[in-house]
Amino acid sequence: MEDKTASSPNPSPLLWMILAILACGVLATLAYKLWPLLYPEVTEVAALDTGCDLRLSPCEVGFRDGGRVLLDIRPAGIPPATPLQLHVLVRGIEAESVEVDFAGVDMYMGFNRVALVEERPGHYQGSGMIPVCVRDRMTWEARVLLQTPRGLLAAPFRFDTVR
Repeated sequence: MEDKTASSPNPSPLLWMILAILACGVLATLAYKLWPLLYPEVTEVAALDTGCDLRLSPCEVGFRDGGRVLLDIRPAGIPPATPLQLHVLVRGIEAESVEVDFAGVDMYMGFNRVALVEERPGHYQGSGMIPVCVRDRMTWEARVLLQTPRGLLAAPFRFDTVR
């Protein structure tokens, strides 16, 4: 006669619970360790220039120490779901790296950050794209992130897109 209880093919529910708790712990540790890489602490944010329309022309903002950042996005109008050429001019700031982070102001649109390449001293460029939004009009913030010896600086630029 066979003993069916001796070799049960199904692991116990307690084992599954222990594995689930361990998996949650690993995921929480990864999130804790990776969070500063995805969202680093900003040392200074430049004042937003609300009078400049980035869809029509390049815009420039300044920092307290006199450093300046100019952002130019092409094609004009900044159409969604279209490759965009990003040009950044940095003056009076020793930047180790430059990135542009696109974020929806009123709606989370996912992680969208582009690392730029230094073409010549102070001149950075790269290409990126913003997604199409379900709204007819969407307000975006393109934040130029400058890694410097004194910390991370952020230069915000806002613009609207229209479907």
